[in-house]
Amino acid sequence: MSNLNQEQIQMLPIKNQLIVQGNRGPLAARIILDFTATQDYDLDLQQMQSTNQFDLCQTIFIDNADGGAALTITINGSGQRIVAKAGTQGYYNVLCPNPIKLHFNSAGGAICNVFLIDVAIPGAVWPTT
Repeated sequence: MSNLNQEQIQMLPIKNQLIVQGNRGPLAARIILDFTATQDYDLDLQQMQSTNQFDLCQTIFIDNADGGAALTITINGSGQRIVAKAGTQGYYNVLCPNPIKLHFNSAGGAICNVFLIDVAIPGAVWPTT
């Protein structure tokens, strides 16, 4: 067994369990990913965040009901990877530092809806078939 060197641990500022401030209330940003056209998408929400349209991401809802393959979301900054199996839907808790930068990959050949949510929702995944 090897011991981990504590100096190699990276500390990341995340925005989990925050209560949304301001008058607009909680938000969900809907993203439609057409994997019939390409297998990869990159998303950088820095511009949206700088204009206060969307502040942070605490939860991601993935609708991969029609997908023929898993959808993988990699969160830049934390390195967290979420893998949503084909034929599933679910809420996933995320470790998402600001600015929000995500990479989406799927060979599923279908349209997939993803919602970035700025409030914490308990994680749950269910089959759709």
